[in-house]
Amino acid sequence: MPGRPVTIAIVCLLLGMTLAAPAVCGDDEPGSDFARHVSDAAYPLWLGVPAYYLLSGDGDKVETGRRVVDALILAGAVTQLAKVTINSRRPSPHEANTHGMPSGHAALTFAIAAVVSERDPDWKWPAFGGAALIAWSRHDLRQHHWDQILVGAALGTYLGRAAGRGKTNIWADGERSSVSLSIAPAVGGEAPGGPVAALVYRTSF
Repeated sequence: MPGRPVTIAIVCLLLGMTLAAPAVCGDDEPGSDFARHVSDAAYPLWLGVPAYYLLSGDGDKVETGRRVVDALILAGAVTQLAKVTINSRRPSPHEANTHGMPSGHAALTFAIAAVVSERDPDWKWPAFGGAALIAWSRHDLRQHHWDQILVGAALGTYLGRAAGRGKTNIWADGERSSVSLSIAPAVGGEAPGGPVAALVYRTSF
């Protein structure tokens, strides 16, 4: 019988596949059915991989799961900010969508792969191979140009390695505190003596 973390991870995978199923049925969309299935597999992976590690009961694996979550938060936030800032069009027939740069699928899957490569090296090549396959599927489906995919993959790898090495302490127990909230009395200004809050993010890659 599989252990509890494996069972929960499988449930997450099945749930993600169920939620993604309607996207597989579009006959008018460009690309192969295989590419659609591969692309849709990204959603359950984003749930299943951290769930597997977080629910393992092993201290090191739980920490790996936390660092995967850190990587997903960072990669997702930076990717969305870049999308709305750059306004790069997707390939035809999706050119009306200007949120093409960088590829979110590539960024998130390569972020996970990078954390796994740092923390669980036995899975390094399967993780990067799966991420590359998902990235390829986004091009085959005409959702992204290659430059958008490569930038997403590079961004995800960069942030994932930082998270895997404990340098992005959002939830994980990193090498140093990198997110802090400080509150101090104001000196001068419009509201002298009132409290001033500052959210500070520090990291070194």
